[in-house]
Order: sequence, then structure tokens, then C-alpha cells
Amino acid sequence: MGQGKLKFKWHYLGLAAILFLSIILNFYKLGQEGYGNTYYSAAVKSMMDSWHNFFFNSFDSKGFITIDKPPVGFWFQTLSAYIFGFKGWSLFLPQALAGVLAVALLYHLVARVFGRGAGLLAALFLALTPIVVAADRTNEVDSMLMFVTLIATWAISKAVEKSHLKWLVLAFFLVGVGFNIKMMEAFLVLPAFYLFYLISPKLTWTKKLVHLLVATIVLMVVSLSWSIIVDSVPSDQRPYVGSTQNNSMITLAIGYNGINRLVGQQRGQQGNFHMSPQQGQQFSNWNGSNEVHRKAGSNVQSSMGQPMNSHNPQFMRNMSRNQGNFFSGFGQTGNTGIFRLFTTPELDGQLSWLLPGVLISVISLLWGTRFRVPIERKRQTVVLWTVWVLTMLVFFSIAKRFSSYYMVMMAPGIAALAGAGFKEMWKQWGAKEKKESWFLPLAMVCTVVFEISVVWKYPTLRDPLSITIGVLTIIALICLMFVKKINAPGKRGISIIVMVAGVLALIAAPTAWAMTPIEYGGNVTKPFAGPELKTQHGRDGMTSNPNLENYLKSNYREGTYLVATLNATSAAPIILDTGLPVMAMGGFMGNDPALTVEKLQKLVNEGQIRYFLLQERSFGHQQSAVLNWIKTNCLVVPGYKWQDTPFKPSQNRGRLGFGNSSMTLYEYVKK
Repeated sequence: MGQGKLKFKWHYLGLAAILFLSIILNFYKLGQEGYGNTYYSAAVKSMMDSWHNFFFNSFDSKGFITIDKPPVGFWFQTLSAYIFGFKGWSLFLPQALAGVLAVALLYHLVARVFGRGAGLLAALFLALTPIVVAADRTNEVDSMLMFVTLIATWAISKAVEKSHLKWLVLAFFLVGVGFNIKMMEAFLVLPAFYLFYLISPKLTWTKKLVHLLVATIVLMVVSLSWSIIVDSVPSDQRPYVGSTQNNSMITLAIGYNGINRLVGQQRGQQGNFHMSPQQGQQFSNWNGSNEVHRKAGSNVQSSMGQPMNSHNPQFMRNMSRNQGNFFSGFGQTGNTGIFRLFTTPELDGQLSWLLPGVLISVISLLWGTRFRVPIERKRQTVVLWTVWVLTMLVFFSIAKRFSSYYMVMMAPGIAALAGAGFKEMWKQWGAKEKKESWFLPLAMVCTVVFEISVVWKYPTLRDPLSITIGVLTIIALICLMFVKKINAPGKRGISIIVMVAGVLALIAAPTAWAMTPIEYGGNVTKPFAGPELKTQHGRDGMTSNPNLENYLKSNYREGTYLVATLNATSAAPIILDTGLPVMAMGGFMGNDPALTVEKLQKLVNEGQIRYFLLQERSFGHQQSAVLNWIKTNCLVVPGYKWQDTPFKPSQNRGRLGFGNSSMTLYEYVKK
């Protein structure tokens, strides 16, 4: 009895240590990330100004246009900013906290079925997943979505155990809430949920189907409720839906944040940015002859530390990673295919470390199973997590347009299967003369070989990490030979060595990656972890111009727009600095038809807009009529009144690395 209590306490001590590790990784030096993705942080600042902006997820404080995501995740950020003040870390706090709570919840989900040892391993693996740590430390909402879907997983587990509809409805209700955090990404868990409930042995098929039908109706009602409400409000009484062509939130959900992610349609094809090969060549030519280059010379460096030359592969890769996938397919997710997550440098080090071991874990956990109803509880849960991982593995293998931090959703499934699998394989190792006893060394070898292959791509880490992983693995494998009978007297010490060395070998490389956002500072526009952060870390490149802001404020009339810009990328830093309304006429990238010439004329005649800040050149044609009207009817404000002087190439670069020289300020003067 005493030993049982002591063992129980040791497990909770281990959980406390893992949670403390997660807290350190998520919260330490959190303030170094600035305001994170300023597109979203500017929206939160605007949402704090009124309930109207709060509900509609408005980018600007006058409610002209929304951001490209649903509101629930940003409601938490707004609440945090209201309580703690508008600071960068207060915007990141909900995600960092959700990441820690997700670790604790995954422990509970795994431990209640597979035992506390498996739960501890799963929690440790999730806490050290590099892309999870990177996303937890930003104002991207994927960590919040992961946490909500894990709560939904707990609810559907209760539904299967209790055979009660209310738990199933709660699970699907929570997935609907997840839809209002990141839209269609939340639905990636549904295949696992449906199959998990269908193989429940306690209900008839008729009841299962009826229950799932009711839950699905609840799911759709909750998922689409906010979008339908937004679309039902007259367009002149709400913001324009950003990143759409038809001002519809349903279109945003199903198109831009749904099907387009899979098939690869870009901004422009659905009302957003798209660059044809010809336009890409135009950009290449323009970039080479840009005025910044003419003034600063050929050695101008981008904000990522690379020469600003579109023919430079590293520059193009960094532009894609840091600037919101500005170019389709460059350097962010590699080529589609079954081995994408194993061979793409931008993906393998973020999430895939344990995938070889997970594959063998599934085999070991299902070994000897006869697939017929009823399926016992453990194997039911294995099916849940396996389908969770397989669904997302397929999606991320074939999807043509996503960012690496979207894979946060896949991390709990990998961690759960790895934790349960390695514990099961440890038990199987003690069996004599059985084939399954060799799953553990096979999983260890395959996993560490893959991990070393990832590490090998980085010369500075190659020797120390490879040697560390190799030595720990050898120690673990040698000691394994002595513990075929782990309960034999005198063998427990060797068993502990095996477990410690084996776990350390598995987590050495992911830990090194997970620590990089703290060590170097994270990339807040496209969160990722890894040695690349040493040269590619930092804020999203959208910088301020104090002279411009002071000039605009000196001519500002309360209740009007401080200035109108082509896109949100140039509007966001001004909103953050001044707290005043700034109109992003074309939404995020400038190609949303949110403003017509007629509406613009009405606004300027009413005195709502006086100044326009435009780039000298822009791609896309959605705003061409508006831009022509501005250039025809407005006066150019001399640069000496608002530009930073003298011009310094290393400062004041906009999101694409362009400074004052590529921007023109126009003023409308009534005739």
C-alpha cells in the first residue's frame, strides 16, 4: 500500500516536472517577440475600442475590414490585453497557457487508458515538440485550437465510456468552437471522432448513427453560427470580410481557409494575392532595379540578413517563410508527396522526429488484435489516435498551401501514440521468444537514425547532437540485453538506465530545436523552430516611420481616418503606434475589392479620409480604379515633410524590405 502511494506520488512529481519544463519553454523571455504578427495584434488593438469591432473581428477601429480568421482565439487575446494591458506578451499569453494546459490534458487522456508511464511520455513528447513551442510563443491561434480539440477528445472519450449523447454533443460542440478559432482546420479531427464512436461496443448501430447525426447538426450550427450572423448583417453596417471577393464569411471559411489550402489557390484566385510567372519575372526585374537598390547599392540586406535579390534562393526562401507565403510554394512546405514530412527541411525538424517510432508503436499496440466488435478500450483509443495522425499526415502530404505551424494540430496524436507505444513495447521486450519483443529496439534504431539524418543537415550541430544521440542509444540497447526479465532481482537499476538513456536519446534533438525560439527569438509571422532562427528570427518586418506618424497626427481630425493604405501590412504598424483608425483599402495584401471609387469619393467629400499612403508599384488589379482616382485627384506630399532623413538602407523597411523610397503620401484637398 505504501509503495503504491509512493509510486503514485512519483508519477505526479514527474508530471509537475514536465509541466514546469513546458512553462519555461512557453513563457521564458516571451516579451522578446515584440507584438508578434502585427496584422493580428493591430486587430486586437482595434477590437478593444468597441463591442462592434470585438464581435466582427475588425482590423481597424472604424470597422472598415475584418482580418482573415474567425474571432474566438482573438477574443481571448483581447480579454488578456484588457486585463494586463496591451503588450506583446499579453497577446501571447492565451496561446502559451493553452500549450501548457494541452500538455496536462494529454497526460490525462493517455494515462487513463494506457497508464501513467505512457501519459508522462506523451506529455513530455508534446511539451518538446518544436513547432508547438514555436506556435505557443506567438499570437497565432493554432495552440488554442489544439487545446480546444483536446478538450473535445476528452468529451468524446466520455461519450464512448458512458454511451450518453450529451458527451458526444459536447465533443462536437467544442469542435464547432474550434471552427470559430481556425475554421476548416478544426475539422481535421472529425474522421477520428466519427470512427472512434462507431466502433464503440456499447450501442447498437442505429443509436450510433442517430447520435452522430444529432452531434453533426450541432457541429454545423455552432461552426457556422458566427459566419451566418456576419453575412446576415447588411454590408454597410459591418466591416468588409477580408480576404474574400464577395464579402462573405462563409466564402472565407470554405474557400480561402478551407478548400484553397488543399488545392493551392492563392490570393487573387479567390480575391487575394496571386502572382503569375510573368508577374514573378516582373517582380524579379523590379526588385533588381528598385529605388532602394539604386540608392543603397547592391549590398542592401533584407530583414532576414540576405541580399535583396530575387535570384538569390535563400532570399526567396526567407521571403516565403517570413512574409506570409508571398510566393506560392517557395521554401515553406516543399513538394507534395507521402515523404514530404520526412524530407522537407522546413517540416521534418518541426514535428516528424518520432514518426518512425510512431509507425512501429501502432503495430505493437495493435499486435494480435482481431478486428471484430467489440474492440476493447485500449485498442479503441489506439484507433482514435492513429486515425487522428493518418488524417493529418495525408492532408499535410497533399495540401498545396499551408504553413508549417498548422501541423501543431498533428502533434498530440504523435505524442499520444509514441507515449503509449514505447511503454507497450517496453512490456513486450520482457516476453521470451516472441516476435513482438523486438519492436522496442527496432523502434529505437529507426527513430534515432531518422533524427540523426535531420541533424546531419546542420554542420554546427551535426557532431555534438549525433554523438550524443548515438551514445545514449548504444547504452540503451546494450542494457536492453540484460533486462529480458525486468522483474528479476538486481535488474531494476539496469532497467532505469535503459529508460533514461532511451528517452534522452529520443528527445535530445527535439529539445535542441524547441529551445531555439528562446535562444534566438522566434519568427512571429510564420512560427518555426530550429537552427535557422539564428539568422531568420525576429519580428515580421513591418516597421514604423515616426516622422510620418507625427505628420499625420498633426493634421488629424478626431473621428476620421488617420490615413488610408493599400494593404494591412503597411497599416498595422501605424495602428499599433498611434491607436488611431487606419484604413487598409484592399485588406491584408491589397487585393480585396472592399472599396469602390464611389464609396471613396463619398468618404473624402465627407472629410473621413484626407491622406493616402501608397507603394509606388503594386501587383494585382483589384484596386487599380481606386489607385487611379487617388493619383488623379490628390496631391503628392513632399517627402521632406514626412520621410525619415537621411535615408538609411538598414532601417524603415516595410514588409517586403522596401523603405521610404517606395512609398508615396497623397493628400486630398477640396477644390
